[in-house]
Amino acid sequence: MSLERAFKRLALSPAKLCSHCRGVATSTRPPPSTRTPSSASTLAASLQTPSQPPPSRTPLPVSSAAPSSADTSPQTPATPSTALATSLLHQIASTTQARQKSAPVLAQLARNLARKDYELQQFRRWRVGDVYAPHDLSGVEAAKWKRVKHKGRPRHDVLDSLAIDPRGEYKNFSLTAEYTTDFGRIKHSRDTGLRPRNQRRMAKAVRRAIGIGLMPSVYRHPQLLGEEVARRIGTQY
Repeated sequence: MSLERAFKRLALSPAKLCSHCRGVATSTRPPPSTRTPSSASTLAASLQTPSQPPPSRTPLPVSSAAPSSADTSPQTPATPSTALATSLLHQIASTTQARQKSAPVLAQLARNLARKDYELQQFRRWRVGDVYAPHDLSGVEAAKWKRVKHKGRPRHDVLDSLAIDPRGEYKNFSLTAEYTTDFGRIKHSRDTGLRPRNQRRMAKAVRRAIGIGLMPSVYRHPQLLGEEVARRIGTQY
């Protein structure tokens, strides 16, 4: 509590104060002109006074005698961003032109590849006397043979139906060839449909035809036999 407030309280009861004390209290109070303005009074005074507008900035006068930038430099240097955008545009244009030029070539190449693929998938049976390329013995051609649908097993015995004894038909090459594989082996009874007796007779006829050289075998081909005989004799086969 300051002395000023204390003296104010004492000033409320003038009867209890003497003239000397009252004079001392009034002499200790600072004059109103020497009081330091508080922050609240300063803020109120600033609000009451009208605010002055900020000083306007006037543009500097440009002399007409000074040469313009367009006159001094006819071609302004390009910024990095402009150069990058220009290079990207040129790259996109060149890529588009190259793609348009290569589109017909790619389409023709795709048609050729499709035609070649279809030709490789075309089924072709082996025929006697055909000239085969190395590709015909590849895995692609072998896979085609696996997809071939085999004929079903014959339900009836053909030899019994025609009343033919196969032992006397060993000279009939067209008949014996039907019961041998492409490698010269005798077919199984599940493929021929013959009953066991006729199957044995047909096998005997096939072996007889191979033995006398009417049918080739896998291991001893007649041409190889002829070359061996000619080699032994010393003559040209």
